[in-house]
Amino acid sequence: MKRILVLSIVASLWACLEDKNIEIVPQGNKVDTVLTVIPSTNSICDTVSISFDKSVWSIMNKQCVSCHNASNPSAGVDLSSYDKIQTYVKNGKLYGSLTHAVGYKPMPSATLKLNNCDITMIRKWIRGSSPAGAILVDINPTNPINPVVDVPVIKPPIAVNCSPDTVYFKQKILPLIVSNCAMSGCHDAISKQDGVILTDYTNIMREVKISNPAGSDLYKSLIETREDRMPPAGPLSTENINNVLTWIKQGAKNNGCDASATNCITSNVSFKTVIQPILATN
Repeated sequence: MKRILVLSIVASLWACLEDKNIEIVPQGNKVDTVLTVIPSTNSICDTVSISFDKSVWSIMNKQCVSCHNASNPSAGVDLSSYDKIQTYVKNGKLYGSLTHAVGYKPMPSATLKLNNCDITMIRKWIRGSSPAGAILVDINPTNPINPVVDVPVIKPPIAVNCSPDTVYFKQKILPLIVSNCAMSGCHDAISKQDGVILTDYTNIMREVKISNPAGSDLYKSLIETREDRMPPAGPLSTENINNVLTWIKQGAKNNGCDASATNCITSNVSFKTVIQPILATN
């Protein structure tokens, strides 16, 4: 009789584990938590025509508001209206909690999780700027919002005006010297031929005389016509040599000015659209 009872219990447990809405969450080498995926709140999984009223509010109202409302704000969180929900959209906590992301308190609970359809709708709603009401969300926004991280307000870029008469060290002099003089076997930090290092501002200044620009070792090596000429492979262009002399005459400052920074957007950066073109070009 006992054997029959044990077999019955095992069979029942196996049937439960076969349920598509139940997952076993491993913790290290052991099974620790049975995670139940809540069936979709919406009868049809429409992840294209998404709005707050039709798609998101029905999920929030059914799965979250009973614990997070004005009269019963569990953990101090009230999700009973669009305005209240927006607070947790902006700081990333809503999406982080609903997806059980590391570092966020899991919602609806540690053992209950929304299904993929509901999470997809909420994610697309957030990425499309999370509009209120019946406004349909742009599911492929030009500037998507990261649903897990608070998105800072992008301020209009400040115009950068570089003086055409100034030779800037960071844009003109340093790249010129590093690419022509500070390579392996010459004046890099390891080779340091003749004890000279030309990899950075501090070391370059050891070869500069602000009080006597034309007498600076840096400049003299560039105009030398004999074996001491730098770089050995061939002289720099007249324009580049004049830029070095002008920079010294202007005080040999560790200055810089990048006009391209005016339109430099550093938010919503992706590998394909931003990083890959930079690597391919340079």
